[in-house]
Amino acid sequence: MTAFVSNRSDEEAWWEEIRGHLSPQAQMEFQETDPANIPATEVTGDGELADDSSAYLAWVDVPTDVGTYEVLLSRTEQDSPWQVERLTPPEED
Repeated sequence: MTAFVSNRSDEEAWWEEIRGHLSPQAQMEFQETDPANIPATEVTGDGELADDSSAYLAWVDVPTDVGTYEVLLSRTEQDSPWQVERLTPPEED
């Protein structure tokens, strides 16, 4: 999330920073994202594990200056590094 909310003025640098954290599917979904349109500008606390009932998927709640993002992490094997599968922004009031 820190990488996701950073480099808002330089789209190319932003993409280079986040691409390695994303699953192949998430890379396809986020490749056309303009970081200037991301409402959050900073992470305001530590992420909290919301659901780790699977060895291959985990939900993490990450607080930001616009509310809590739900981050879905995935991995293909138990010892593989986690990758971001989905970033869900907080619901607007």
